[in-house]
Amino acid sequence: MADEATSYPTLVVATSIVSMTAWLCWAAYDIAKQRKAHPLPCDPDVLGRSSGAMGISRLTLGLARLFWLCFGVFFVLYHLCYENVLHKTDGMEYLSDWTIVLLAIVMGLLAYHSLGNPPVRSMESHRSADMHEVLADCTAALHGACWSSNIVSTAGAWYSFFFFPVCESLEGVNNYPWCYLEWYRLTEHVLNMLILFGDYHVGTVPVRRKDLGWSIIFLQCYALYTWYLLFTTGNCAYIMFDFRTGWASLVWLNAAFVGIAGAATFMEKLYARRGASGSDEMLSNHARYDALDVQDQ
Repeated sequence: MADEATSYPTLVVATSIVSMTAWLCWAAYDIAKQRKAHPLPCDPDVLGRSSGAMGISRLTLGLARLFWLCFGVFFVLYHLCYENVLHKTDGMEYLSDWTIVLLAIVMGLLAYHSLGNPPVRSMESHRSADMHEVLADCTAALHGACWSSNIVSTAGAWYSFFFFPVCESLEGVNNYPWCYLEWYRLTEHVLNMLILFGDYHVGTVPVRRKDLGWSIIFLQCYALYTWYLLFTTGNCAYIMFDFRTGWASLVWLNAAFVGIAGAATFMEKLYARRGASGSDEMLSNHARYDALDVQDQ
């Protein structure tokens, strides 16, 4: 438990909460605004389809995604459960733990879309198709948040490695730069990025501007969890969430939100460029039907 004598700068805490609230309001406003401007849902078939790159079929892509889901389940059971219970490790303290869990969830949802039968819209299956489109929309939003959070987490890990090495706190001895747990952490980040870029190359999943706000909300959920650990255990993994570092924590907190918004915007532009090159199709079923209706008229 946290030391009862521990005190936190009241003004820093209050300003941080105000800042978090402002980011939350902006994210909610942006989501509502963008979805009103772009109401078409994501096509479920686009999420499961293979681009044909490297000769990868839809089935092979689905099996690869299923494998990464299983790897994520193994990671959670071994690292976050077994190791944490046995050796009292960090559990979900680090953002990298959250990103790999999110990645596993996204890969599971994408595997479902790849291995399942694409819904066929008809009068009889209208409700079923609508449900598939809602699930597809949620999957696309999580996919965007997965990209942005992994970019921020990976960049933060490398920045920490060079400027704020934590070998001593991780292993009890300052053996930088040959700290095993540091390199284990960096390898985990690199693997996450390789999985995402691999899926970018052979899949057709879009990253949409209207999902940017969800990246902000994901980071806010992690921030609230980190504050909970700070107040209950006295431990904090990052300076940006540690009130005890004073105003520096507020600067880093806002930098993190700017960073994840920037990462989401960058990936949206990158995916839009891929779409413009003709490597995937991003129109939903509704858009196709609307186009057919115009032609019929």
